Amino acid sequence: MSVETYKTKEGPRHRVRWREGGRPRSRSFASKRKANDFDIDVKSKKQHGDALPATGRDTLAAVYAEWWRLRHRRLSKHTQESYQRHWNAHIKGRWDNYKLREFVASPQLFDELIADMDDRGVGPASQRKVFVVLSAVFSTAVKWKRVGINPVLSASKPASSPKHLPRPFAPLVIERVRLQMQRRKTKEDSTIRGQSDAVFVELMAYAGLRPGEALALTWLDVDARNLRIEKSVALGEVKEKTKTGGVREPPLVAPLAADLKTLHVARGEPSKDELILPAPGGGPWSHSQYNNWRGRVWRPVMKNLAECDPPQPELATARPYDCRGTFVSLHLDAYESPVQIAAWAGHSTKVMYEHYAGVIENRSREPIPIEQQIEQARKDVLELERAELDKMMAELLAA
Repeated sequence: MSVETYKTKEGPRHRVRWREGGRPRSRSFASKRKANDFDIDVKSKKQHGDALPATGRDTLAAVYAEWWRLRHRRLSKHTQESYQRHWNAHIKGRWDNYKLREFVASPQLFDELIADMDDRGVGPASQRKVFVVLSAVFSTAVKWKRVGINPVLSASKPASSPKHLPRPFAPLVIERVRLQMQRRKTKEDSTIRGQSDAVFVELMAYAGLRPGEALALTWLDVDARNLRIEKSVALGEVKEKTKTGGVREPPLVAPLAADLKTLHVARGEPSKDELILPAPGGGPWSHSQYNNWRGRVWRPVMKNLAECDPPQPELATARPYDCRGTFVSLHLDAYESPVQIAAWAGHSTKVMYEHYAGVIENRSREPIPIEQQIEQARKDVLELERAELDKMMAELLAA
């Protein structure tokens, strides 16, 4: 460590030099007295092992790159993909040119970041994920003594998204989705592709599978009465466990069993260890392939249904995951035990009673067989005119 004086157009300046972690550091001052005081402070901190003063030169981009190089292996593959996706979409090239000290000195930058994401239509969930990544980077920067504090901890956070309570689709809605998917025109074999898309929706709606669980299902997991759920697809790989772990065996209703059999024959009766819903190129679906399916198949169908008379705009924003509510609702209307239904769906009884309290309270007075509800809806969709189906669907959604 040393203090050296050099000349500038504005007059003499005084530079303090020191090394930190093998890297050269420096800071300049207009006053020699302040430079000497700073030099003494640095020597004292090094002697006592305290955090050294930040030079202020580290940009967020540089620290993130270093953080990623050294730390990303400690994260799961799914978390790595999520962090990278949110960073590239919302920080890179927009906010990472700022120096770390600027975020510490000007917390308003975080409010500007939130406003920027609001203007671009970024949802609350994605905004909070951005702040999770930022906090991880700043926390590491504190440990590396690049900055004194983690400013994300005291920054105003993005607003929480409203709690998403399920609104189960009636079988009539699922059957209209199923029929439109079967009839959708594609460049490849439209019959097999349409049957596959329809079965994907049915597995979520009539068996309660999460999307990743449906995509990991093989023909070996299907028997005459049940489905065996113990795997899930994530980022193009089949994981030997589901979101909640363990194995569950939801009942296989007759209409779904018949459609699975039809698809099996249409695919040339593949071996039992093959996926029921392979990706277009074979193998498990990647994250981008699933998002592509949501954009090219799911959303157009739901948009078409949303434009019925009278319009049902909530259908346009529905997610494939929402189909799971149909499974729960059907079994509640059949007066199955809520505890058993929760086990079949793969969530706790607490979630069942919190999320489906309204469904439990408003279920029919008499048990309604599940197959009867599905078969009636399937018959109506094939025989009734669109105007009549629109009216029936609007009444069911308003109930």
